[in-house]
Order: sequence, then C-alpha cells, then structure tokens
Amino acid sequence: MMKVSLLELCVRSAIDNLQYLGDVGETDILLLKRILPHCNADQLNHIETSTKGRDLSPVTDELWRKHYGRTFGNDAVSMVKERMSSRGIKFKWRQLYQAKVREQEELQKKGVNRLKDLYREQNTQKESRKCQAIDLKPPESKRIKRTGPGGSSGSSSKAPAKGRLMQKSRMDFAKSNAVSRQATMARNRSNIRSTNGINQRPGGTSRR
Repeated sequence: MMKVSLLELCVRSAIDNLQYLGDVGETDILLLKRILPHCNADQLNHIETSTKGRDLSPVTDELWRKHYGRTFGNDAVSMVKERMSSRGIKFKWRQLYQAKVREQEELQKKGVNRLKDLYREQNTQKESRKCQAIDLKPPESKRIKRTGPGGSSGSSSKAPAKGRLMQKSRMDFAKSNAVSRQATMARNRSNIRSTNGINQRPGGTSRR
C-alpha cells in the first residue's frame, strides 16, 4: 500500500475546504498552483482580497482568464485580448472580470427597470380603457310630484304617472260609452212613444 505524504494530505485537505481559506500568507507558490485552480470565482476573489502584502496574480491571472471565458464566452476573451494589443495596454484578468460583472449587472438592472416601466404603462392604459359605471337615475327636473297620504308630497317616476293616465283614459272612455248607450236608449223610447201616439184614435181606440 502506497503511503501518502503529509504534504499531500494537507493539499487535499485545503482543496476540500476551499470555502474556509482566506489569507494564504507565505504559502509556497507551487502549492498554490495546485490548490487555487479548484476555486470558483467567489472563492478565488475572497482569497486574494484576504491575503495582505502579497500579489497572487502570478498564479491567479491565468485562472481569472479561464473564469472570464467560462462566464462570458471565449469570443469575449479574444475581443479583450485584441483591444489590449491594439491599444498597447494590459490589465489583470481579475480586474477585467470584475468590470465585466459590474457592466452585466448594470445592464440587467436597466432591463428590469425598463420592464417595470412597460408594465406600469400597460396597467395605466388598461385602467383608462375600463368602462365606468353610469348613474341611470333620471334627473331631478324630470321627476313629477305626487301627493301622498296626509297631503305630503313626494316624487314619482314617469312610468307610474303614465299608468295612471292610461287608467283615467280608459275610465273616461267607458263613461262615454255608457252615456252614449243611455242616449241611444232614450231616443228609442221617445220614438216608440211617438209611434204609439200616432196609431191610437181619439178617445183611446186604435185605428185599423
């Protein structure tokens, strides 16, 4: 059975507990090259920020370039390289990665705000197109007065008033028919009496 050295055990333990690593102090650069490639972007940034008085970029710069490519794509890496070459400048990939993250966050924030504005505009348009309730109660000027029990007056709508007028018209029509029938009957009786008076002789005898 092959024995594992104490150094190898320490390296493995460090890799298994990357979330707890902070200031790496004067740890040998060869050990850092074995441990730090296992860090994600947040862990790597935490270790570099926590380590005071030491520049870890000789180990981490290439790691940050890989994180940049995994996050934003290899085409973005090529574009950054071309821009730095054409302008004769060079930035650390950690700085480039953090700047790109901030740029993406700003774009995302603007997009969210834009969506909020669009939703707000749509809601405003929907509210403006909503049907509003209309009061169908007739105006006060078109109501008529009626006298209630005890002489008190109140308002009534046109429909009951129209019903009363129709009822009164029917009653008047019925009365006129009755009067007409009575007048006809009176004329008939008068004609009968006149006829009887002509046919009778003087003295009460009838004429044959």
